[in-house]
Amino acid sequence: MCEYFAELDSKLSSKEEWERRIEQLYCSKETEQRLVATFVNPFSYPVLLEEPSLFRQFDLIFSDGLLHTRLHNAFCDNKIDRVSFDLSSIASDTLARAEANNLKVAFVGGKYEHAQTLPEKLLELFPKLNIAYCRDGYFNSDIEKEHCFEQLNLAVPDIVIVGMGTPLQEKFLVQCVEKVSNVKEFYTCGGFLEQTATKGDYYHPLVKKLGLRWLQRAYRHSHVRKRLLQDYPKFVVSYIRRHI
Repeated sequence: MCEYFAELDSKLSSKEEWERRIEQLYCSKETEQRLVATFVNPFSYPVLLEEPSLFRQFDLIFSDGLLHTRLHNAFCDNKIDRVSFDLSSIASDTLARAEANNLKVAFVGGKYEHAQTLPEKLLELFPKLNIAYCRDGYFNSDIEKEHCFEQLNLAVPDIVIVGMGTPLQEKFLVQCVEKVSNVKEFYTCGGFLEQTATKGDYYHPLVKKLGLRWLQRAYRHSHVRKRLLQDYPKFVVSYIRRHI
Protein backbone atom coordinates (compact mmCIF):
# COMPACT_ATOMS: atom_id res chain seq x y z
CA MET A 1 0.00 0.00 0.00
CA CYS A 2 2.80 2.43 0.87
CA GLU A 3 4.08 2.50 -2.70
CA TYR A 4 0.90 4.20 -3.91
CA PHE A 5 0.57 7.10 -1.46
CA ALA A 6 2.76 9.44 -3.55
CA GLU A 7 0.66 8.67 -6.61
CA LEU A 8 -2.58 9.38 -4.76
CA ASP A 9 -1.15 12.59 -3.25
CA SER A 10 -0.14 13.80 -6.71
CA LYS A 11 -3.75 13.53 -7.94
CA LEU A 12 -5.12 15.85 -5.25
CA SER A 13 -6.40 19.11 -6.72
CA SER A 14 -7.57 22.57 -5.73
CA LYS A 15 -10.82 24.41 -6.41
CA GLU A 16 -8.97 26.62 -8.87
CA GLU A 17 -8.04 23.55 -10.91
CA TRP A 18 -11.66 22.37 -10.82
CA GLU A 19 -12.88 25.73 -12.10
CA ARG A 20 -10.33 25.62 -14.91
CA ARG A 21 -11.43 22.10 -15.88
CA ILE A 22 -15.11 23.10 -15.86
CA GLU A 23 -14.46 26.06 -18.15
CA GLN A 24 -12.44 23.85 -20.45
CA LEU A 25 -15.13 21.17 -20.38
CA TYR A 26 -17.90 23.41 -21.65
CA CYS A 27 -15.78 25.50 -24.01
CA SER A 28 -14.19 22.51 -25.72
CA LYS A 29 -15.54 21.28 -29.04
CA GLU A 30 -14.73 17.70 -28.01
CA THR A 31 -18.18 16.27 -27.25
CA GLU A 32 -16.76 13.18 -25.53
CA GLN A 33 -14.80 15.15 -22.93
CA ARG A 34 -15.84 14.42 -19.33
CA LEU A 35 -14.88 15.26 -15.76
CA VAL A 36 -14.86 12.51 -13.13
CA ALA A 37 -14.17 13.59 -9.53
CA THR A 38 -14.15 12.19 -6.01
CA PHE A 39 -13.08 13.28 -2.53
CA VAL A 40 -10.90 11.93 0.27
CA ASN A 41 -10.72 12.48 4.01
CA PRO A 42 -8.91 10.64 6.84
CA PHE A 43 -11.41 7.78 6.56
CA SER A 44 -11.55 7.34 2.77
CA TYR A 45 -7.88 8.14 1.97
CA PRO A 46 -6.55 4.76 3.24
CA VAL A 47 -9.50 2.96 1.64
CA LEU A 48 -8.67 4.36 -1.81
CA LEU A 49 -4.97 3.80 -1.17
CA GLU A 50 -5.75 0.08 -1.12
CA GLU A 51 -7.28 0.30 -4.62
CA PRO A 52 -4.93 2.20 -6.96
CA SER A 53 -6.69 0.85 -10.05
CA LEU A 54 -9.83 2.59 -8.77
CA PHE A 55 -8.45 6.04 -7.87
CA ARG A 56 -6.51 6.18 -11.14
CA GLN A 57 -9.81 6.40 -13.01
CA PHE A 58 -10.62 9.82 -11.52
CA ASP A 59 -9.58 13.04 -13.23
CA LEU A 60 -9.69 15.05 -10.01
CA ILE A 61 -9.49 14.03 -6.36
CA PHE A 62 -10.12 16.61 -3.65
CA SER A 63 -9.47 16.74 0.07
CA ASP A 64 -12.77 17.40 1.82
CA GLY A 65 -11.41 17.77 5.36
CA LEU A 66 -9.21 20.42 6.96
CA LEU A 67 -7.12 17.85 8.85
CA HIS A 68 -6.11 15.98 5.72
CA THR A 69 -5.67 19.22 3.76
CA ARG A 70 -3.24 20.61 6.32
CA LEU A 71 -1.28 17.37 6.53
CA HIS A 72 -1.05 17.21 2.74
CA ASN A 73 0.20 20.80 2.48
CA ALA A 74 2.78 20.16 5.19
CA PHE A 75 4.34 17.22 3.34
CA CYS A 76 3.52 17.66 -0.36
CA ASP A 77 4.57 20.16 -3.02
CA ASN A 78 1.17 20.38 -4.79
CA LYS A 79 -0.64 22.70 -2.39
CA ILE A 80 -4.40 22.29 -2.14
CA ASP A 81 -7.43 23.75 -0.38
CA ARG A 82 -10.41 22.03 1.18
CA VAL A 83 -12.97 21.13 -1.49
CA SER A 84 -16.09 19.21 -0.55
CA PHE A 85 -19.30 18.24 -2.28
CA ASP A 86 -21.58 20.09 0.11
CA LEU A 87 -23.36 23.44 0.09
CA SER A 88 -20.41 25.16 1.77
CA SER A 89 -18.21 24.26 -1.20
CA ILE A 90 -18.56 23.09 -4.82
CA ALA A 91 -21.99 21.41 -4.47
CA SER A 92 -23.49 24.89 -4.27
CA ASP A 93 -21.43 26.07 -7.25
CA THR A 94 -22.32 22.99 -9.30
CA LEU A 95 -26.05 23.10 -8.64
CA ALA A 96 -26.29 26.86 -9.13
CA ARG A 97 -24.49 26.52 -12.46
CA ALA A 98 -26.79 23.66 -13.45
CA GLU A 99 -29.82 25.77 -12.54
CA ALA A 100 -28.57 28.81 -14.46
CA ASN A 101 -27.75 26.79 -17.60
CA ASN A 102 -30.67 24.31 -17.42
CA LEU A 103 -28.32 21.35 -17.06
CA LYS A 104 -30.01 18.09 -16.11
CA VAL A 105 -28.83 16.57 -12.83
CA ALA A 106 -29.18 12.95 -11.65
CA PHE A 107 -28.78 11.76 -8.05
CA VAL A 108 -28.11 8.20 -6.86
CA GLY A 109 -27.55 7.49 -3.18
CA GLY A 110 -28.87 7.48 0.36
CA LYS A 111 -31.80 5.45 1.60
CA TYR A 112 -35.19 5.15 -0.11
CA GLU A 113 -36.76 7.79 2.12
CA HIS A 114 -33.92 10.20 1.34
CA ALA A 115 -34.48 9.81 -2.41
CA GLN A 116 -38.16 10.61 -1.88
CA THR A 117 -37.55 13.92 -0.09
CA LEU A 118 -34.33 15.06 -1.77
CA PRO A 119 -35.92 16.73 -4.85
CA GLU A 120 -38.24 18.82 -2.67
CA LYS A 121 -35.38 19.97 -0.43
CA LEU A 122 -33.16 20.81 -3.39
CA LEU A 123 -35.90 22.76 -5.15
CA GLU A 124 -36.34 24.89 -2.03
CA LEU A 125 -32.71 25.92 -2.47
CA PHE A 126 -32.52 25.87 -6.29
CA PRO A 127 -36.11 26.43 -7.56
CA LYS A 128 -35.30 26.00 -11.24
CA LEU A 129 -32.97 23.01 -10.88
CA ASN A 130 -33.71 20.38 -13.55
CA ILE A 131 -33.70 17.09 -11.61
CA ALA A 132 -33.73 14.42 -14.30
CA TYR A 133 -33.43 11.36 -12.05
CA CYS A 134 -33.26 10.49 -8.36
CA ARG A 135 -33.12 7.13 -6.60
CA ASP A 136 -31.60 5.51 -3.53
CA GLY A 137 -28.20 3.84 -3.49
CA TYR A 138 -29.26 0.34 -2.48
CA PHE A 139 -29.42 -2.39 -5.14
CA ASN A 140 -30.77 -5.87 -4.48
CA SER A 141 -29.16 -7.36 -7.59
CA ASP A 142 -26.97 -6.62 -10.58
CA ILE A 143 -30.15 -6.60 -12.67
CA GLU A 144 -31.53 -3.73 -10.58
CA LYS A 145 -28.25 -1.86 -10.98
CA GLU A 146 -28.33 -2.36 -14.77
CA HIS A 147 -31.88 -1.03 -14.77
CA CYS A 148 -30.59 2.08 -13.00
CA PHE A 149 -28.03 2.60 -15.76
CA GLU A 150 -30.79 2.21 -18.35
CA GLN A 151 -32.92 4.79 -16.55
CA LEU A 152 -29.99 7.17 -16.37
CA ASN A 153 -29.46 6.87 -20.11
CA LEU A 154 -33.12 7.61 -20.71
CA ALA A 155 -32.94 10.66 -18.42
CA VAL A 156 -29.94 12.05 -20.40
CA PRO A 157 -28.37 13.95 -17.46
CA ASP A 158 -25.51 16.39 -17.86
CA ILE A 159 -24.34 15.82 -14.28
CA VAL A 160 -24.41 12.61 -12.20
CA ILE A 161 -23.93 12.80 -8.42
CA VAL A 162 -23.50 9.60 -6.37
CA GLY A 163 -23.45 9.22 -2.58
CA MET A 164 -22.88 5.71 -1.20
CA GLY A 165 -19.76 5.96 0.91
CA THR A 166 -16.23 4.94 -0.10
CA PRO A 167 -15.42 2.75 -2.00
CA LEU A 168 -18.96 1.81 -3.17
CA GLN A 169 -19.66 5.26 -4.60
CA GLU A 170 -16.36 5.36 -6.51
CA LYS A 171 -16.96 1.91 -8.00
CA PHE A 172 -20.52 2.78 -8.99
CA LEU A 173 -19.47 6.10 -10.50
CA VAL A 174 -16.78 4.41 -12.61
CA GLN A 175 -19.48 2.06 -13.90
CA CYS A 176 -21.63 5.10 -14.72
CA VAL A 177 -18.81 6.59 -16.76
CA GLU A 178 -18.65 3.37 -18.76
CA LYS A 179 -22.38 2.74 -19.15
CA VAL A 180 -24.09 6.15 -19.19
CA SER A 181 -23.59 8.39 -22.22
CA ASN A 182 -23.88 12.17 -22.73
CA VAL A 183 -22.87 13.03 -19.14
CA LYS A 184 -20.32 15.84 -18.78
CA GLU A 185 -19.68 15.80 -15.01
CA PHE A 186 -19.52 12.89 -12.55
CA TYR A 187 -19.14 13.41 -8.77
CA THR A 188 -19.17 11.33 -5.63
CA CYS A 189 -20.67 13.20 -2.68
CA GLY A 190 -20.45 11.07 0.48
CA GLY A 191 -23.30 11.96 2.84
CA PHE A 192 -24.46 15.06 0.94
CA LEU A 193 -27.67 13.48 -0.36
CA GLU A 194 -28.71 12.19 3.05
CA GLN A 195 -27.82 15.48 4.74
CA THR A 196 -29.71 17.57 2.20
CA ALA A 197 -32.75 15.28 2.17
CA THR A 198 -32.87 15.54 5.96
CA LYS A 199 -32.29 19.24 6.48
CA GLY A 200 -31.81 21.12 3.21
CA ASP A 201 -28.78 23.37 3.82
CA TYR A 202 -27.37 20.96 6.40
CA TYR A 203 -24.69 23.07 8.09
CA HIS A 204 -25.47 25.96 10.42
CA PRO A 205 -24.04 29.27 9.06
CA LEU A 206 -21.82 29.71 12.14
CA VAL A 207 -20.51 26.16 11.74
CA LYS A 208 -19.56 26.89 8.12
CA LYS A 209 -17.96 30.20 9.08
CA LEU A 210 -15.82 28.62 11.81
CA GLY A 211 -14.94 25.53 9.76
CA LEU A 212 -16.55 23.21 12.32
CA ARG A 213 -18.53 20.98 9.93
CA TRP A 214 -16.85 17.93 11.48
CA LEU A 215 -18.18 18.91 14.92
CA GLN A 216 -21.78 19.23 13.72
CA ARG A 217 -21.56 15.85 11.96
CA ALA A 218 -20.08 14.27 15.08
CA TYR A 219 -22.88 15.70 17.23
CA ARG A 220 -25.54 14.29 14.91
CA HIS A 221 -24.07 10.93 13.85
CA SER A 222 -22.56 8.15 15.97
CA HIS A 223 -20.56 6.68 13.04
CA VAL A 224 -18.83 10.06 12.63
CA ARG A 225 -17.93 10.10 16.33
CA LYS A 226 -16.47 6.61 15.94
CA ARG A 227 -14.35 7.72 12.99
CA LEU A 228 -13.08 10.78 14.86
CA LEU A 229 -12.10 8.76 17.93
CA GLN A 230 -10.75 5.63 16.23
CA ASP A 231 -9.98 6.07 12.54
CA TYR A 232 -8.67 9.63 12.48
CA PRO A 233 -5.90 9.20 15.10
CA LYS A 234 -4.71 6.07 13.26
CA PHE A 235 -4.72 8.00 10.01
CA VAL A 236 -2.63 10.85 11.42
CA VAL A 237 0.02 8.48 12.80
CA SER A 238 0.24 6.37 9.64
CA TYR A 239 0.18 9.42 7.34
CA ILE A 240 3.02 11.20 9.14
CA ARG A 241 5.07 8.00 9.42
CA ARG A 242 4.62 7.26 5.72
CA HIS A 243 5.52 10.75 4.56
CA ILE A 244 8.51 11.08 6.85
